[in-house]
Amino acid sequence: MQGLEPGDPLEIRGPIGGWFVWRPTDAAPVQLIGGGSGVAPLMAMVRARVAASGAVPFRLLSSVRSPGAAYYGSELEELKAAGSLRVDTVYTRRCPEGSPRAPGRLTAADLESLVPEPRAGAVFYVCGPNGFVAHVTDLLAALGHDPASIRTERFGGP
Repeated sequence: MQGLEPGDPLEIRGPIGGWFVWRPTDAAPVQLIGGGSGVAPLMAMVRARVAASGAVPFRLLSSVRSPGAAYYGSELEELKAAGSLRVDTVYTRRCPEGSPRAPGRLTAADLESLVPEPRAGAVFYVCGPNGFVAHVTDLLAALGHDPASIRTERFGGP
């Protein structure tokens, strides 16, 4: 049997994660890390910071398949140009011409060079597919970041 029939039971779940809220009154530096469309809730935080004229340091690390797959490209470029946000992008399948990094998954070396060091006391917000979030949080912990400072939101199947 393939497909669903009327009356078949379904289980529907919302996003899987923990405390995933940034407030303008939060004082710690923020590192956002998004995989693919996982950047969407992170953009809500970026926009809240801009609306509040926040001065807390904000950084966004986005992992996308190719330059054409980047979400919020022009908006992020404007924020970056205005000095409101540091934006770094890692490409997993195809890089733009002249990119110094070959395409591939985020590595410990990438995170070491693109996120604040552990003593900076940053709060991390990581969002994306289950595998991406697990990979990134494992790398951050291995680099010495306090697991309590890492907030996650994930999507996808088990």
